[in-house]
Amino acid sequence: MGILPYLLLSLNLLAIRQVPAGTPIHIRLTTAVGSYASRVGTPVGALLIAPVMVDGKVVLPAGSIVSGTVKMVARVGFGIRHETAALNLEFNRVTLPNGALIPVSTQVAEVDNAREHVTCNGRIQALRATDSGCYRISGYVRTVLLHCELHAALADWLIKSLAVKVPEPELYFPAGSELTLTLSAPLLSTPYLEAEPVTPELPDGEREDLHRMVAAMPDRTYASTLRRPSDLTNVLLIGSHDRIAAAFTAAGWAEARPASFGRRVRWLRAVGERQPFGSAPMSSLLLNGAEPDMSWEKGLNDVSKRHHIRLWKQPGAWQGQEFWIGAATRDVNFAYLRPGRPFTHEIATDVDLERDKIAYDLAFTSCASILDWADRPAVPRASQNATGDAMTTDTGLVVVQLNDCSRPRLSTETVDETPVPMHGSSLQRFARREILSARSDLLRRNWYYRGYEAVRYIVISARQHQRPGTVLSALFASLRGSSLQDPEIAVVPKSAHNVAQQTPGPNLTN
Repeated sequence: MGILPYLLLSLNLLAIRQVPAGTPIHIRLTTAVGSYASRVGTPVGALLIAPVMVDGKVVLPAGSIVSGTVKMVARVGFGIRHETAALNLEFNRVTLPNGALIPVSTQVAEVDNAREHVTCNGRIQALRATDSGCYRISGYVRTVLLHCELHAALADWLIKSLAVKVPEPELYFPAGSELTLTLSAPLLSTPYLEAEPVTPELPDGEREDLHRMVAAMPDRTYASTLRRPSDLTNVLLIGSHDRIAAAFTAAGWAEARPASFGRRVRWLRAVGERQPFGSAPMSSLLLNGAEPDMSWEKGLNDVSKRHHIRLWKQPGAWQGQEFWIGAATRDVNFAYLRPGRPFTHEIATDVDLERDKIAYDLAFTSCASILDWADRPAVPRASQNATGDAMTTDTGLVVVQLNDCSRPRLSTETVDETPVPMHGSSLQRFARREILSARSDLLRRNWYYRGYEAVRYIVISARQHQRPGTVLSALFASLRGSSLQDPEIAVVPKSAHNVAQQTPGPNLTN
């Protein structure tokens, strides 16, 4: 009899689902936080915008409230002590829609922005404001001017203080900013964590019809200017043009605008000043010889990164509704000297992350529901796009059905009524700008630092050359007269998707 309690305990432990450490948790802030005014211990709130799943079951549903505090903050202030700002946020509680409170242990893994990066210990670190493209170019102009008469000193000051716009050095994340956390310790399920299915149970006939439709969809776009296969299709939307537009708008996405001279100038200015451009044009990709019917993007605080998808309306209908096939990728950095493109964007290697991002963003608005993730065995698990960026996938395509929702849940509903100040007064900002400029010139305006920068760039470029699909490998391959590997040939085992790592960097016109 004494062994029975231990057997029952063992069976109970086997029934418990464990959310392993490292599981991503995608959140959207409901309170603003910033390095200028936030203090250690200040409460921070957010919403879970994508469900956390174990074994295909939801254990933390979207809409749960995630709470925490500011753990560490470093402000730039006048720029005397710090050149860059930093924040460390600790989220340690999840409140489920049924009111149950679940303790969690997390750290920030990614900020859905471009001017900041996250260290290995979860600290959000801002980039140096005087490292922007405009400020660097102005430095070369000042160097030329100072070889003239003494009056060039006045021109030097005017360039630094009036002509060059440096990015805001303080960190500031308004309500609605999106972050990705990771569990730093396993989370065991409790009676409050009732597992729910991710997708609805479709009748067998409907599911078979859906999979037949997916199998007939084209799986690859084509870059006509480069005459090469490009992005994979990975999203299927079922619904009208108006429903799709309403859902993307509610989710905080913007429709890309056509290219024009004015937008190209604005884009170049945004590149130099590290500023956002929410409806920037996209390069054209073809699907079965046709241009996209719609293109949507979610810009960040710097044009070097963005989420985006191109959509093509397909002939026919499914249960009386139109359907659209889409190719979704995420731009993660600028890239140079690519085959046929001197300046473009680099995309994230794991294209499935962008596919899932779009599906969960649309579902969060209540204007859409995820019907299925359909496998496509004919799609290669590893390939390259037209400019040589590596792409990995589990071959799945997500099917999302739109509805006629009259009251969507908007991404802007999280606007904070009492946001913390972003920065100081105009006079304080001017004084800080002068101090940061003088500090940068003193430390970096010399041949020793320029030589260090050149050596560092060469070393980084040499390391990139060792990896296929990078800028230098593409350049050297073109100089040798050889072409990149045909994207359709590269095939790796299924396990490669699990070990593929996302390469930091984006796409200007991808």
